[in-house]
Amino acid sequence: MLITVQNIQKLQTGFRSHFDAAWRSTPTWGERIATTVPSTTRTNTYGWMQRLLAMKKWDGPRTIQNLKTHAYLLENEPYEVTVGVDKHDIADDQLGVYTPLFGELGRVGRKWPDQTLKAAILAGKTALGFDGVPYFSDSHPLDPAGLQANLFTSTGLDATNFGAVRAAMTAYTGEDGEPLGVRPNLLIVPPQLEDDAHTIVTAERGASGSTNVQRGQAEVLVVPELADEDDVWYLADVSSPIKPLIWQLREAIQLATLTNVTDENVFLLRQFLYGLEGRGVAGYGPWFLMARCES
Repeated sequence: MLITVQNIQKLQTGFRSHFDAAWRSTPTWGERIATTVPSTTRTNTYGWMQRLLAMKKWDGPRTIQNLKTHAYLLENEPYEVTVGVDKHDIADDQLGVYTPLFGELGRVGRKWPDQTLKAAILAGKTALGFDGVPYFSDSHPLDPAGLQANLFTSTGLDATNFGAVRAAMTAYTGEDGEPLGVRPNLLIVPPQLEDDAHTIVTAERGASGSTNVQRGQAEVLVVPELADEDDVWYLADVSSPIKPLIWQLREAIQLATLTNVTDENVFLLRQFLYGLEGRGVAGYGPWFLMARCES
């Protein structure tokens, strides 16, 4: 193939079509457990409350439900991935390897939020939430209830433990002593626990043959990226607009190119460059909307 402007443009159109096809066909899970928050500055500050909003009888002056001073700051981070196409491969029509590579670029770009959310989930035992303790902790301070937990150890996935954790989350109370109204409805598991999860919440009968009262209490979300922790599962309340996690998006994924024959990378390195870039960050919403359970 001759290295001309027209041929490079045709080649780029073909690469883009493979990128777009992979983007459209790639499944994602992050939107199930994270609230997407558009960002217009380098950082966003969140003022989370210690409870979800609730209507109260208007008797006397209004009761102002403040955000308190639980400031939680997230700074957007830049991400990129770049590939090079050798000029000689174009000239010699040796482009078979690049077609799936651009499909992979589409897949990676589409999974970028999932990638960062996975890192936030796995860091949740040490990374701090808005209340100043790790997001997954057995000691969330919440007056007057005292310490409450969304980290459960020695709690392998079975029907008994699922019921116990769900009951504990449902019983969370706010700083006014009233129930928070948490409704755990999403069971999040690695692939290794998929069958166990479906047995607990979809089977008609329990192990003893009796009616499975936990059937329908939660949907199952299998997250392949959590496979490294094959005995850890999560229970979340995703029933309200506020989700357990935050996906803060400053700049959506863009495909950038350096493909002019006069570009320095072509002249010096013999490389046509194609890259993705975006800015965003994953963070934590209210801790009481998600629990981590480990054996």
